[in-house]
Amino acid sequence: MRLRKNVIVFLLTGVIVFAISSCKKDKDEEVLPEDSFDKSEMLANIGDNLILPAYAKLKLSMDSLQLSNNLFTANPTLLTLTELQAKFTQAYINYQWCSTYEFGPAESEVVRANFNTFPCDTIQINSNISSGIYDLASAANIDAKGLPAIDFLLYRSNQDNNYILSLFTTSISASNAKNYLTALVNELKIKTDAVNTAWSSTGGNYINTFKSSTGSDVGGSIGMLVNQLNYDFELLKNAKIGIPLGKKTLGVALPEKVEAYYSTQSIALVLEHIKSIENIYLGRDIQNSDGLGLDDYLDHVGAQYGSGSLNNAIKNKLTTAKTKLIAIPGTLSQAVIANTTIVDNAYAELQQLVILLKVDMPSSLGVLITYVDSDGD
Repeated sequence: MRLRKNVIVFLLTGVIVFAISSCKKDKDEEVLPEDSFDKSEMLANIGDNLILPAYAKLKLSMDSLQLSNNLFTANPTLLTLTELQAKFTQAYINYQWCSTYEFGPAESEVVRANFNTFPCDTIQINSNISSGIYDLASAANIDAKGLPAIDFLLYRSNQDNNYILSLFTTSISASNAKNYLTALVNELKIKTDAVNTAWSSTGGNYINTFKSSTGSDVGGSIGMLVNQLNYDFELLKNAKIGIPLGKKTLGVALPEKVEAYYSTQSIALVLEHIKSIENIYLGRDIQNSDGLGLDDYLDHVGAQYGSGSLNNAIKNKLTTAKTKLIAIPGTLSQAVIANTTIVDNAYAELQQLVILLKVDMPSSLGVLITYVDSDGD
């Protein structure tokens, strides 16, 4: 009798263990919302329709900039100078649309630092021109080259084109100035070609690596994209707006710290920059065709913010931030002194966006923010 009872207990225990095991297996095999999202399609859209065209457009503008520079240095006239300035402006605009992609080939070429470290060191630039001896690969010249240095050489401070032209024609360092300008342009062209080729399917084919690495971890494409989108956005908020506004100097404005200080294109560039980040978020190409983006990923996982969706909160804040930036009158270097409140309103919107993009979005998508900043968000 006792043996029979033991057998029954054993059988019942086995049934219970099997049931628990089956439930656990079913739970483990349950497909989570983020796993059912087509991340491959999202990365294909961003890679094929945003990244590749952005680098191709930058390459074309750098080709034009180099050609225009060669024409100017061979025959410096007001006409060739004006044409060179126009090509430079377009190249600076097109760079804004590549700034976020500081991973893979761009990280290898250290594009962001080499292309757009501002404000430039005018003393170092003038010293390099005066001596005719310099190494652009040296860390000492990181802020004496790139687009900001060309901005200085082609515009100077409150000078007309007749004065600019004289620096390349009749000044004692005219020959050195032309050589230095050419060296700066050529370095940008070489690095642009290298990155463009590395991404191309007929070159290094990094586009395939990007599209196939669907992970949200540190080495995955989604992880890298979200991290660099946030890093780049914080550069926009801090370097382009916050520092000139005096957010790091107890309210003392630093107008000379704006991007493109000499050509006074600061607001135009920051608008292009935020539009490029918005397009990445939306998966929207330059022709405004809407494909899969991070917005769709957030909606898929049901990310909420307050009583609404996180996606709507981010989109609304992006729209408001652009409106506030457009409202800044005159040049940014003037506005941080004469229209502080208006610039501060734009900065406040950018600040709120940082929280949504850097805290709420990564948390919802399972992405770890790995870079370190010191501004306290």
